[in-house]
Amino acid sequence: MDDAAPARISAHLEEIGADTERRGDREWVVQVPCTKRGAIGVLLQARERTLLLRAFVVRGPDRAHADVYARLLHKNLAIRDWRFGIDGHGDIYAVADTPLDGLDGDRIDGLLGALSTLVDETFESIVRMGFDVPEGIEFRPPPRMDEAAGRT
Repeated sequence: MDDAAPARISAHLEEIGADTERRGDREWVVQVPCTKRGAIGVLLQARERTLLLRAFVVRGPDRAHADVYARLLHKNLAIRDWRFGIDGHGDIYAVADTPLDGLDGDRIDGLLGALSTLVDETFESIVRMGFDVPEGIEFRPPPRMDEAAGRT
């Protein structure tokens, strides 16, 4: 096990200016901005040889389950580092892993940026397909807490 990995990962997260919360000796949560969904929390776990990244995308669909999951499986064929998966409740996650050996800030930044792009490319279509969304509803991030309170 790479005992120096947590210190290196923390330094890389600081280097790229990530909005990070330390969760444990080998875990962090990073907030990644997305245009359609709003910020998405990504759990980073330093494992024995890899860094695992896992992000909740959307709860399990209310309808058209097979169509939603087929869309995600097709998307898995077109993406490089991330893959979609579902948990026992049908909730949708994005997951990636990368070797700790040679890991640097650019690699972490690239993975987080790729997640933002992936969510922006898929979120609206899977929500419209899997939930009853009225026509004309525009997808945009929810207001930040300070904006909701009337502050800037």
